[in-house]
Amino acid sequence: MLIRRLSCQNHRSNLYVHKIFSHINCYSIIINRRLKSDSRFFGKHFKSLSINRRWLLMSDIIFIALSNLVISPSRWNRLKEILKVNNVDELLDHMSKDPSLYDKTMELLKTYFSYELDRAIKILSKLNDEDIAFISFNSPDYPETLKNYVLKGRVYRPLGLYVKPPVRLQRKYIAVVGTRKCSEWGREIARETGKIITSTGFTLVTGFAECIDVSSMIGALESGGLVVAVRPWLKPLILPRESEEILRRFKERIVIISEHYEKPSVRSVETLYYLRNRIIAGIAELVIVIEARPEGGSMHQITWTIKQKKPLAIYRHPDPKSEYYRAFEKYSRYEQTIILENIEDLKEYLKNISKSVLFNC
Repeated sequence: MLIRRLSCQNHRSNLYVHKIFSHINCYSIIINRRLKSDSRFFGKHFKSLSINRRWLLMSDIIFIALSNLVISPSRWNRLKEILKVNNVDELLDHMSKDPSLYDKTMELLKTYFSYELDRAIKILSKLNDEDIAFISFNSPDYPETLKNYVLKGRVYRPLGLYVKPPVRLQRKYIAVVGTRKCSEWGREIARETGKIITSTGFTLVTGFAECIDVSSMIGALESGGLVVAVRPWLKPLILPRESEEILRRFKERIVIISEHYEKPSVRSVETLYYLRNRIIAGIAELVIVIEARPEGGSMHQITWTIKQKKPLAIYRHPDPKSEYYRAFEKYSRYEQTIILENIEDLKEYLKNISKSVLFNC
């Protein structure tokens, strides 16, 4: 189970913690009412919680509210103008360096976006009963690879992640990406790749789409591994039929994560999947490509991997006349690309290169 912990000494001074609490007294009754039934996670009464526990709770509420705000361009433009920041990443960096911004942000949420504050409290109150954890950006459980992700402009690091069921996310991940319309060769290679990832001590991360994603998951799960699947939202959990079947078979060892608790209504589905893909590329320290199409959805993960100068491995497709081979030619020219002729090349690569060397490429 996820161990939720936070050290005030390492993250925020007690002075600012108390300042934040002084601004949220009007919400204490709401918090008590909505969380009182969940004594296992929050305690029976908000005011009886330890200072660290109260800080963790309020920090999560802030980040959940912000996550719901930044997805709306109009509301985010209003908030960033008040906070005098250019983008979400700049706000995250400022909050990491200046604890007083928590105080200011809470005050702004209360004054201008009280609906989102109430909504965040409501969401947080449901999570334990639904076997979901929320990991905010400032949590020690937030993946370091994602926290160190360098993005600019409208694309930003997730302010938090919902994790179902709750597990630690501090792992070494390898992503497998590829087409939803794969060949039998692609399925077999993906399955064997999933097995190798698990057997060498890594955790597979995918988008939980059909074909390449699911085939790699089957290989990892049948080898006894745990798989992390990244979705654009948790509720409602919409999966292809092939993915639903795998979830039923291996429910205990599939961890689903998302930056959104519910499907946002202010962005297109295509945009939400685009943003989902940045999490897969960001959390992984090696991305393996199997049968990608030149202009398919996998190109987003590949492009972000290349920009971050992370290792990118791509299998040479056996059919030189296929669109998959054109994608292989397109992405194999980059300096950090590792060309895999067959499954044995991947075995040798992961066997001969230590984890510390692999992830410092």
